[in-house]
Amino acid sequence: MGRYACGSRWIAGGGGLNMKVSDARSLHDRGSLDARIEHCYRQLPIALAVSLVNGTILVLVLWGAIEPATMLGWLLLLLAVSAVRYLHLRAFRQRSLADGVSLARWRRRFVAGVLAGGIVWGLAGALMFHPDSFPHQVFLAFLLGGMMAGAIPVLSALERVYPLFAIPALVPIAVQMLLVGDRIHLVMALLLAIFGVGMLASSAQVQRVFREAEQLRRELSSSREVSHELERLVRLDTLTGIANRRLFEEELWKEWRRAERDRGVLAVISADIDHFKEYNDRYGHPAGDRCLIKVAQAMEQALSRPGDVVARIGGEEFAFVLPGTGADGARAVAEQVRERVAALKLPHAASNVGPMVTVSFGVAATDRGRKLTAPTDLVRASDAALYDAKRLGRNRVEVARD
Repeated sequence: MGRYACGSRWIAGGGGLNMKVSDARSLHDRGSLDARIEHCYRQLPIALAVSLVNGTILVLVLWGAIEPATMLGWLLLLLAVSAVRYLHLRAFRQRSLADGVSLARWRRRFVAGVLAGGIVWGLAGALMFHPDSFPHQVFLAFLLGGMMAGAIPVLSALERVYPLFAIPALVPIAVQMLLVGDRIHLVMALLLAIFGVGMLASSAQVQRVFREAEQLRRELSSSREVSHELERLVRLDTLTGIANRRLFEEELWKEWRRAERDRGVLAVISADIDHFKEYNDRYGHPAGDRCLIKVAQAMEQALSRPGDVVARIGGEEFAFVLPGTGADGARAVAEQVRERVAALKLPHAASNVGPMVTVSFGVAATDRGRKLTAPTDLVRASDAALYDAKRLGRNRVEVARD
């Protein structure tokens, strides 16, 4: 089928563009979630590495102050949770994009890992809180605060995920501070609460930035989709769905320059439906429109190469661009198109050529020795050949004379 025209006919129909844009927006909505999940998994290796390093430092600093069994048990739990999350990361990277598995499943896995991580770090605040060593308490609170702050860029891309880490990680140590009950610990508990609220607010702000950035990206992408569809629409004939004059001229000039550069050949076919005015007078304009559509479809279906183009350039006028085709090849294409139109058996009682709709063709090519200096010369030559076809009785193919 002809390039550009095939596969695009539905765009010219009413509502086609709206359907296309609606589908594009749906895809962009899914793409927004995909992008945010991708972001979270891309950041996960760093987050896991930082978590393990901080956990190791915590154990080393508190070694001798807290029961070794407690610290080693906690560190093993941290390693186990990190290992499972890493396996999820590997599975996510190796997933097939065509496996049909919903990304919601990957989001749930990520969220479960975040919650598990928050609980593990919350256990650190409960199990490693040294009741008699204020410096160790401060260090533990400082480390947990750093973990909360560092998690913001990793977890804020997805809604309601950051609190699943921050709250379980912060509440146990704040409770421990309250249980001590003296003034300094009450103040520290209050400061931790204020810090936690601030981190939650910061996460919400970062999430808003993510959302606005994604919304802007979707709007820009949707605008490009609409622009591309409109760009295609202005190059399609709204009645027949094949290329229009504008696309014909663009393809003609492009193929002319290519033929000049590669020293190749190029052919143009001009075509007219015979006695089409009489057809409209006899059957009416709606029938004439249906006739044009059927003839255009038959012409398009006769083209077998991707580079060939057929366009409606006027009322009943059509033109073909055939790259890499000489006069003999173009004549064969025109004969095939003529036979396809004849096979439609569209009645035309007002024609003096025959009882059915027929088409006349004029062929011109750059391999016939004519002095052609521009693609317009090729079009004029094919028009002259079309005039000869009409003069010689119509429903025939004529090739421009050398």
